[in-house]
Amino acid sequence: MMSPLSSSTGINQELVIEKNACFQIGRWQVEVLSYLGLLTFEEIHYFKVKIQDLEQDESVSEGLLRVGAVDGGLGRELKLRQALQEAKIAMMAGLLGQTVEAVKINLGSPTSHQVSSELVGEALINEVDPTSNPITESNNEDGFDHPIAESNNEDRLDQLSDSEIASYTEVSLADSPEENDYLPEEYHPSKQAIADSTERKLMLLTRFCDESETLKAHLIPSSQSGAAVDLEKSLLLSGQICQFFQYVHQQGWCFIHLLPETIEIDTPVVQFYDLTSAYPVGDLLSTGLEGVFCAPELAGKRPVNELMSSYTIGVLLYQLLYQQPIPVGQTQPGLRPMPLIHQLLKICLSALPEERFSLEQLRDRLLSARKLASVSKIQWQVASRSTVGLSIDRLHNEDNYGICQHQLSNAEPLILAIVADGMGGMAQGEVASEQAVQTVLAAELPSQFDPQGCVSWLESVFQQANEAIAQAVRDGGTTLSLVLGIAQDLMIAHVGDSRIYLLRQDEIYQLSEDHSLVATLVNSGQITIEESLEHPDRNILTKSLGSKPRLSGGYVQTHNSWNQELSTPLENGDIVLLCSDGVWDLISNPELVRIFTHHSLQEAVDQTIDQVLDAGAPDNATLVALKFRVYPQTLEEGENVTFLMEKSRTSIRG
Repeated sequence: MMSPLSSSTGINQELVIEKNACFQIGRWQVEVLSYLGLLTFEEIHYFKVKIQDLEQDESVSEGLLRVGAVDGGLGRELKLRQALQEAKIAMMAGLLGQTVEAVKINLGSPTSHQVSSELVGEALINEVDPTSNPITESNNEDGFDHPIAESNNEDRLDQLSDSEIASYTEVSLADSPEENDYLPEEYHPSKQAIADSTERKLMLLTRFCDESETLKAHLIPSSQSGAAVDLEKSLLLSGQICQFFQYVHQQGWCFIHLLPETIEIDTPVVQFYDLTSAYPVGDLLSTGLEGVFCAPELAGKRPVNELMSSYTIGVLLYQLLYQQPIPVGQTQPGLRPMPLIHQLLKICLSALPEERFSLEQLRDRLLSARKLASVSKIQWQVASRSTVGLSIDRLHNEDNYGICQHQLSNAEPLILAIVADGMGGMAQGEVASEQAVQTVLAAELPSQFDPQGCVSWLESVFQQANEAIAQAVRDGGTTLSLVLGIAQDLMIAHVGDSRIYLLRQDEIYQLSEDHSLVATLVNSGQITIEESLEHPDRNILTKSLGSKPRLSGGYVQTHNSWNQELSTPLENGDIVLLCSDGVWDLISNPELVRIFTHHSLQEAVDQTIDQVLDAGAPDNATLVALKFRVYPQTLEEGENVTFLMEKSRTSIRG
């Protein structure tokens, strides 16, 4: 065990960092567990360590220790962290401790040490051309686990300064894409195992990011992880990282590549554990830089600017969606392109920097694309059927129904479904119900889509329908039952004895009231539900449209009628049924649950109507079924975004 050291003591004592070495950084006791490698083109060593808070005697946890030159990437990170903290910008994991020590890194083996399989860097220096002298074995005297790969060095090493002398090793990350998470072969500088002389080094300590919660884990192809590509989440992650890049740029810095293994995503807001990929705006790197997330102009030593950051975000979004590297010279891998996403990627990944989005423009477009992607998470399945029935006294189908769908300007889906059961004899009932349906379908949508605005709109369209019926027919009227679904909220409006049901998890709920004489008698306790089924006045309505010139306040049943809430929140798999009394009078609630539980939506509707006919169908019978589905948007479903951007409107008459 090593003695705790602190740069504040002034003691010129050597700290050797090796496996099982123990030392203190501030209030934290640190024990080295494993060497993770050199993850960037700079000489910064990454270690996985065990840490314990000496002041609070907390339980032991894991940490990430980074060791590098004081004036190198870690020094830059401290300057950037200070600027971000002064600007009160979060999205970066806090430092547990920092210190400057006389450090010797002892990796123990006389061979080069490669990047471990736990963390894989993304950047490389493009000035080294390894060719010969393969290394095929390692002594591993330090006890660390190191991958063995063929390594080639060239005499050009003598062109480097003493502080830059290192062995450059060709790292074959794996023999197959499945083993290396599709990252291409790269070249990483690696220090000789025992050639690291004692120097004063800057050491930064953070908590260790759980590998399963990192951006790197999210980039694993779905064929390996078993998870489908979630378009909305991919856009969310890209948007959050772009937002952080914009904050960083506002402080005069730019990210030019990423270390996905040091970015935690399974948190409300993305957290960066390593900021060494950021450089001051205008900096000219000492060497050309190439890598998975690096803009191509970095190979030519161009000054650092925000358009390089935009390129990095484009690469990230591409890999999140397509889960493979970008083909050389392309922004599509031959898979089906997604509208809007395709254009966004083409612009971000342009070889001409001036054609790319600024970070602010890119952030806004990612936000807009995410809103569109969230739309396709909600889908309504629709099924319907209407029959005149079998009675010789009913030669006209006095039922009418209508269904329409809209895509709202704020990227929320809207569905409207209506059932109307006309009455009055001859053709009067048919005309009344048709007038009601057509009036609702033709009405302008509400100007405000908040619940109260929608309820006011529903009451207004019922008034319009009532006036249209009163003018069109004499001694005729209709029931009218309506559901309005906006995003995940369901609202109803209802007059008469047609019914609105909600089926959820094998249970059925009647959302509408029966505005009939027998319903009033049942509610007052004068008759039982069983007695109502055979009551001679069971077809007498207490409310209908067209029976009076103007509807009084409270005449139309909405959620306000029985609940302080103005809408019902929907759950995935919910089924909404609208039906005339010709259906519910013959098919019991338990039977409706059974039918819709064991059949597809249209099959269930057809079987219900068939059973009505088998029971004699003495009345017209109409059934409309709507199934609410929520599911993650995937890449293959991208065309749905375009489809849902178009308005659709249908009116179907039974």
